[in-house]
Amino acid sequence: MEETVIKRLRIKFISINMALAFFVLLVTFGTVCALNHMNSVNTINEHLAYVLTRASVTASHTAGQVESVQPLERPNVPTADIALTESVVESNEGAASSSAAATASSKKAGSAPSTVSAPVIGSGQASASILTAVYKVDSDGVYTTVPAYTTATMPESILLRANASVLESTSVRGYLAEFDLMYEKLQTDGGWYVAYANAASTHGWQILAVLLAIVGLIALIVFFLINIAFSQWATRPVAQSIHRQQQFTADASHELKTPLTVILANLSILRSHADSTVAEQMQWVESSEREAERMQTLVNDMLSLARARTAKGGAPAPEQMRQLDLSDLVEGEVLQFESVAFERGILLESSIKEGVMVRGDAEKLGRMASTLIDNACKYVEDNGLVDVALDVDASNMVKGPVARLRVHNTGEAIPADQLKHLFDRFYRADKARTGGKGGYGLGLAIGQQIAHEHNGEITVASSPEAGTTFTVTLPLYDG
Repeated sequence: MEETVIKRLRIKFISINMALAFFVLLVTFGTVCALNHMNSVNTINEHLAYVLTRASVTASHTAGQVESVQPLERPNVPTADIALTESVVESNEGAASSSAAATASSKKAGSAPSTVSAPVIGSGQASASILTAVYKVDSDGVYTTVPAYTTATMPESILLRANASVLESTSVRGYLAEFDLMYEKLQTDGGWYVAYANAASTHGWQILAVLLAIVGLIALIVFFLINIAFSQWATRPVAQSIHRQQQFTADASHELKTPLTVILANLSILRSHADSTVAEQMQWVESSEREAERMQTLVNDMLSLARARTAKGGAPAPEQMRQLDLSDLVEGEVLQFESVAFERGILLESSIKEGVMVRGDAEKLGRMASTLIDNACKYVEDNGLVDVALDVDASNMVKGPVARLRVHNTGEAIPADQLKHLFDRFYRADKARTGGKGGYGLGLAIGQQIAHEHNGEITVASSPEAGTTFTVTLPLYDG
């Protein structure tokens, strides 16, 4: 049952973490790709806007630069049937004379002018750089190429359909998915200027998305493996808590089973001697009473621990927290054990500083001190020493001066691996807390809880040379 609960908890833990990681990666990588695409689109739009602005300004000051003239009325006519009329118009006087001189020189040399094929856009050819084709479309449906700002050519059939779509559109810029072209148009007095650019650079996000997907997949795999190990660490306290709860139930049941068995046995004996008087059967009645008292003590102790883990942490009520003289309280508890120490030949010493004032519940603090002294008297060797000391420790730099109660006993040391479990409920060290000494293993757990309720601490140290010492520190009453 415990393993099933922990397994389900780990699966849920890993699933939530993986879903969260996937969502974060998806949002992050999606944002990166979107920003990359938007940046590419903005770059092309800015370039087209700049080209159109420059082309329109240039055309207003100089003669139009004409490379080819084509009608727009027949977009479906094959390219071979379209009559092209080529003409060259001087853009400026210097450029014309230079061109004429170059042409004459070429002719005299008997060589044909060299030609370089321009890149083509709109036909599906990919190019990482931004290629543009700029055209001036007159109101009568004739367009001319603006070579000064044109770095690519477009097939006539594509150009005719593209121009028709662009001029019919109400948007000044947009994207022609059929030709993978971005465009921008600018209206002038005599018609339109239309600029096209290949949109290949705007698809870079797709390659980026593939790379990020590979990186994300690797990251998720690594994160999954880390999650498996982390889930074991994260659920370990839960597993320990479940185990302690099960152990607590088993221990409590075991402790309650013994007195119940004795009581039932006593009752059976009494029933079998129904004719006997109460006085004759008094030993069985007294035995049942003692076992019932043991059960009552155990139940009260378990209730004390249960209340200590309620919403308010089991802290004493405000009316129970009052100023008290811890010196008188501890001295009174020491006196209670003098007869026990005398019977066993134990030397019980005390060194109690007078006037140590604290704020707390006298009944609970008295029980804590009694538990520590009783524990020391139980596990000290015969003719050993139990020393109870109360003083003020002013060396605490964090909490300031505190009241310090130390209960020390000589005898066999508690093994180091068992010290950390001494304050666990129902825990008994193999040697230090067994051997017919009685008790249920709840005293130290309750004592620790009482110290915590009073903003204090309780620690233990044990060695063969020095014996065992329990130390409690409590804040002094500050008035």
